[in-house]
Amino acid sequence: MIYTAWTVLAGVGIPLIGVLNSGIARSVGNPFAATAVMFAIAVVAALGITLPLYGLPTAAQLGSAPIVSYAAGLLIGFYALSATIIIPRLGAASFISFILIAQLLTSAVVDQFGLFGMERRPVDTTKLIGLIVIVAGIAIMEIGNLRKAH
Repeated sequence: MIYTAWTVLAGVGIPLIGVLNSGIARSVGNPFAATAVMFAIAVVAALGITLPLYGLPTAAQLGSAPIVSYAAGLLIGFYALSATIIIPRLGAASFISFILIAQLLTSAVVDQFGLFGMERRPVDTTKLIGLIVIVAGIAIMEIGNLRKAH
């Protein structure tokens, strides 16, 4: 139950990243600087929690992680920058709609094949139908947005 609540709370934060960071971008004049400021704050917060509880990881620990795992930093940077630039142009709901489709499809592929060391969780018919229904719902929502734009 705690992980479900935690996940919902994290989900609330996802659209707010771009919304709030676009405010910084307007103030500083560019989305790249705003994203750098956001990550500086994140580093300070992460170190503030990590140092007293766990200390810093050793070079050996860092070296034992698969090299591809470090791409996560680039991916979250790309996401945050994209949200900062795109949300003011498309709106938070449209941005998250397209993100959600990409996340669901990517997650299904990761689960199906057990990519990046994750446990294999085959995509069965029920999951596939659920994905189709979600994508169809998002498409209907976006068709409504397109009609309003014209």
